[in-house]
Amino acid sequence: MSSTLPTRGIRPGELLAIRPFRLLWINSFLFILVQSTQRFAFVWLALELGAKSDISGLILFVMGIPVLLISLPIGVMSDHMNRRTLLMVSQLGALAITTVIAVMVTAQQMTINWAIIGSFIAGIFIAIGSPVRSAIVPTVVPRDKLVGAIAVNTIGNNLGLMIGPAVAGPAIAIWGIEGAFWIQALLNLFGFFALIKLQLPASLNTHRRRLREEIFGGLNFIRGHAEVRSFYVLLSGSILFMMAPWIVLGPQIAKEQAGATGSQTTYMFAMLGVGQFVTSIAILRYNHKMVQKGMWFMCGLCWGGTVQIVLGQSSSILMMSVLLFAWGMGGGFYMNLSQTLIQNNTPPQVMGRVMAVHSLIMSGLAPLGALIIGVIARRVDSAPLTFSVTGLLMLVTAVYFLVVKKNLRAMS
Repeated sequence: MSSTLPTRGIRPGELLAIRPFRLLWINSFLFILVQSTQRFAFVWLALELGAKSDISGLILFVMGIPVLLISLPIGVMSDHMNRRTLLMVSQLGALAITTVIAVMVTAQQMTINWAIIGSFIAGIFIAIGSPVRSAIVPTVVPRDKLVGAIAVNTIGNNLGLMIGPAVAGPAIAIWGIEGAFWIQALLNLFGFFALIKLQLPASLNTHRRRLREEIFGGLNFIRGHAEVRSFYVLLSGSILFMMAPWIVLGPQIAKEQAGATGSQTTYMFAMLGVGQFVTSIAILRYNHKMVQKGMWFMCGLCWGGTVQIVLGQSSSILMMSVLLFAWGMGGGFYMNLSQTLIQNNTPPQVMGRVMAVHSLIMSGLAPLGALIIGVIARRVDSAPLTFSVTGLLMLVTAVYFLVVKKNLRAMS
């Protein structure tokens, strides 16, 4: 599918002047802000309750189970229903469960079992909202500004990654772990207000088929499009070999190897978002000069795998902070460009289903990988070694695609 290439950089103000995109951006930013705080808070809560990496991985895995179960049906609904309604259900449900968890932690009634149940319910509303938000973006901005819109969204995600931990750290220091959960509830309330005035175009799909046929329509498109299929394979690799090890082992490495406190760890984690923010700004400004975006995407993965190998062996707060910034810079390339290249090569009629698969991988595969990585790290009794070896696996996978898949490198 061809697309018009911009002849200059795209200014964020051009996109945020589009009211539906602006309201969606605000809601998505707050959604990511909650998630960046939520994952850290659950892992840190488990550590405070005496759990190890396998239990932390289990909690994150349970959070991803709803994504595995309902993302594809939600993608079908997104292609046929009012997407604003689906966002409202996601937002109100998230508000309710975060409030309940905050109350339980404050009342000191939280246990490992209740944390697992709470993470599962929270995962349901993540599973409803994530694919819908992604599918909406191409419907509210001009196609020649899609790469800019995704970059602006990623900048919002980066800000969430930076601000979330930065807010959670002082909240934990001042109010204890319950402070992080109360902040999540408040942010979900603000996110609901952003949706009240959001107006979206009606669905183009009027013909309904059986759910199984609808789901396989999106999967068959991915399977039949060689380049899109390759991007999904690489995206899956980045989740299993990079994101999953980080979310389950990152807090443990920071605490046990670098000697960081909870608040110090949140600031270190924020450096990951800073790195992605810098790269996203660069893509926004110079995207018209990045002709071979596929190559940039794969080079970002190679860089990330290399940095991860070193990051796993770091033993000081300063070293980890610098490496996290560098890791985030590589992540900025593949996070921005994967969505751009997938959405630019996907017809609008199957966009919801294709992005549901994207959400399934991003939000569902990460907890599954976290469960596996947590068990492996416990068995080998070395979180740093496990983290570095998975980085090596990512590097090998990315180099293979970079060398062998010439058509993928040339995609613009």
